[in-house]
Amino acid sequence: MNILHLSDIHFRTNYEKPENDYQAMLTKMRNPLLSVVTCIQSLKKQTSIDLLLISGDLTEDGEVEDYMFLKQFLLKQLENVEILVTLGNHDIKSNFRQGWLEQVPSEKPYNFVSTFSDFYLVSFDSAIYGQSDGWLSKFQLDWLVQTLMKLNDKPVLLMTHHHLFDYQNTTLPLPQAAQLMKIIKHSTVTAVFNGHTHHPFIGAIGTIPCYTAASMSFIGIDTQDGQIRFEECWGYNLYQIEDGRLKSQKIAHFQDGKLLKIMPSF
Repeated sequence: MNILHLSDIHFRTNYEKPENDYQAMLTKMRNPLLSVVTCIQSLKKQTSIDLLLISGDLTEDGEVEDYMFLKQFLLKQLENVEILVTLGNHDIKSNFRQGWLEQVPSEKPYNFVSTFSDFYLVSFDSAIYGQSDGWLSKFQLDWLVQTLMKLNDKPVLLMTHHHLFDYQNTTLPLPQAAQLMKIIKHSTVTAVFNGHTHHPFIGAIGTIPCYTAASMSFIGIDTQDGQIRFEECWGYNLYQIEDGRLKSQKIAHFQDGKLLKIMPSF
């Protein structure tokens, strides 16, 4: 099975009128769906895509209509490919549930398990809207422990939004990263997929590989002088899964050098 991993699309049908430097930066980047099309069409010429994962920040504070549009757009691009997502700190859970899932709006964490012939995919919600670093309550941690205990008959792939390593990026990791890694170590998890930093990365929890996918929208580069340089970028990860385990991976990251904005670091 070939799994395409995208992240941090930050899509909106219409971006808000700029009220700060960040919003002004968003209005200067090209439509991220153009990057999505570029990547998918390029991959289709090389191999099959059997499953799409999106590790959060599907939208930039999206409305219900944005989630509806994005889902239909992706289904059109990928035809019969199943799409599984987790949510990021820019995703509004109620709007997502209405627009993407066609469900009653709710702000409850969006966790689920998808069963495949030789593995499980667990989507684990680490996000709170507007809280950049994310947060895991005791309820969330207990849910994951209990869920992983039940999924002990075959490998588990875990998808979440936030990164876990403090050395990975100048962006802070999930506050409960140590607790989450301890849970993962004592489970049948064989790989972890996430986004959030917009920078591709490969790390490991013991022998368990962790993959961060590049953004589909922009990247922030710490210039080490109190500023962040925002540039346009896009990329993806492609994993080949065999018998429920990662057999190979391809990490793609593209930057055209287009400067979007230079802002003070927070």
